[in-house]
Amino acid sequence: MALSSQEMILALRAPNAHWLAALVNALDEALLDPDFGAQQRAIVCQLLQSGIVPHGVARAADARFAQFEQSFGDVEAAEVDETAPTASPANPGRPKLTLVGNAAA
Repeated sequence: MALSSQEMILALRAPNAHWLAALVNALDEALLDPDFGAQQRAIVCQLLQSGIVPHGVARAADARFAQFEQSFGDVEAAEVDETAPTASPANPGRPKLTLVGNAAA
C-alpha cells in the first residue's frame, strides 16, 4: 500500500503519532548519511516486515546508539574548547591594590 505524501502528513497529525514522527525523523537523517547503505536499509526492512526486534538485537542497538550519542558530545566538547578563550600560560597572580586617601580631609 503506497501512501501519498499528503496521506503521510495527515497520519503524522494524529495525537498518537509520536513514534511515527520519531522514526520518520531518524530515517530521514539516516538516508542523508552516505554510511547508511543498502545493507543497513535491508536490515531495517527485515525488522519492519518481521514486526519484532529480537532482544539481543535491541540490546546491541542500545549499546551502539549510546556510543553514537557520545560521539555527538565529543564533537560538542571540542567545539566548546575551540571557542573558549585560552588562559595565559603564566598567571601573574592577583593584582595588588593601593588605597589612596585624601590626607587633607
